[in-house]
Amino acid sequence: MAICDINGDAANALADALSSDGPSHTARVCDVSSAASVDGAFASTAEEFGGLDAVVNCAGIWHPTKDGPIARVEDELWDRMIAVNLTGTFYVCRAAVRLMESQGAGSIVTIASVAAITGWEKLNAYSASKGGVLSFSRALAVECGPKNIRVNCICPGVIETPMTEKVLAYSKPTVLPIGRIGRPDDIANTAAFLCSDFASFTTASTVVVDGGFSAA
Repeated sequence: MAICDINGDAANALADALSSDGPSHTARVCDVSSAASVDGAFASTAEEFGGLDAVVNCAGIWHPTKDGPIARVEDELWDRMIAVNLTGTFYVCRAAVRLMESQGAGSIVTIASVAAITGWEKLNAYSASKGGVLSFSRALAVECGPKNIRVNCICPGVIETPMTEKVLAYSKPTVLPIGRIGRPDDIANTAAFLCSDFASFTTASTVVVDGGFSAA
């Protein structure tokens, strides 16, 4: 497996950790907001592994303190949020489909957010970017179904990650029927299922993994 991240040190550390308990993993520096960077990472990965079975689009950014009220949202924030979260997903999916078409099969998992299906105050750019990911994923699934390429979208709730830790430090969601904050493994396990043959008849699906938050 190849781990691609804009933070090369973090990617290498994860690859080493995963390799210590199983098959060898590799790391690559990749900026998803750059088409050239994405295409280069996919080309080298396909060359090393002899193809591409599955892709999980999990790169994303979130700036809750700068994303509202809308009258104060700056152009730079909006452009960067769309560039990473939405355009980055487009670049990754485009590179993946090009390789998977030649193989005649593949699975793509995109990561949106519960913000794509619910209304969150002061998350204007983030919600727009993730809503775009969700709609794009559905459209791509319809296009790629006849090519035996599956595309599914995960909508995580509040997950304990470095990106959300500052928010959780002063404000935690009070309506979580399952009774806890989500963990990265909750999303990873769902992605692993969607990439696997166990989900061979699953495509164009939106899988909400939020501990019941959006229902409550």
